[in-house]
Amino acid sequence: MKRIVQILGSALSLIAASAPTPSLNMTASIASAFSEVVEASRALTNRALLTRAEFVMSTFDSKTVEAFGTAWRRSGNGSSPREGVVLILQMAGGGFAGREMGSTNEHKRFTFRWHPATIAIVHTHPNSSDPRPQDDDMAVAHKYQVPVFTITSRGMYVYEPRTRKLSKVMNNLDWLDLANWRKTLSVQR
Repeated sequence: MKRIVQILGSALSLIAASAPTPSLNMTASIASAFSEVVEASRALTNRALLTRAEFVMSTFDSKTVEAFGTAWRRSGNGSSPREGVVLILQMAGGGFAGREMGSTNEHKRFTFRWHPATIAIVHTHPNSSDPRPQDDDMAVAHKYQVPVFTITSRGMYVYEPRTRKLSKVMNNLDWLDLANWRKTLSVQR
């Protein structure tokens, strides 16, 4: 980052030195643009401190949490070996949405068509299984380079492929309540 700022500074110096005197307005606007670039880079640096999973969680809204509830009900509230899946998608307009993927008759697995706008996968685990993402979940996370979340009666967990870190996000069924997301996200900021 320092190197980019040094290069931009050198470029501004060269432009200012080679510009005729009447172009003071042009130099001022370049300096203004340079200032904006520096501010934007600071914002990006601060944003980089969030993990991808934390960023994904910051996109969860009421409709996404409703999609979690639908997936959970499809799994018989964790009493069935059938799993529910929600893909977190980045929409064309820049927003985010949780898309519940329906159900299949598969047991302890779920096959779905990959969507290129997917930034995370959220799926249920049966109450009788380990609630944390398992080897197959981690393999999918690495294949697509997206966080994989599991939702269970014992909490929500996430596996972050970039850091190879497995974390508990929330306890029990707290992930079903949007108010808990607001609390969690305000603590992270």
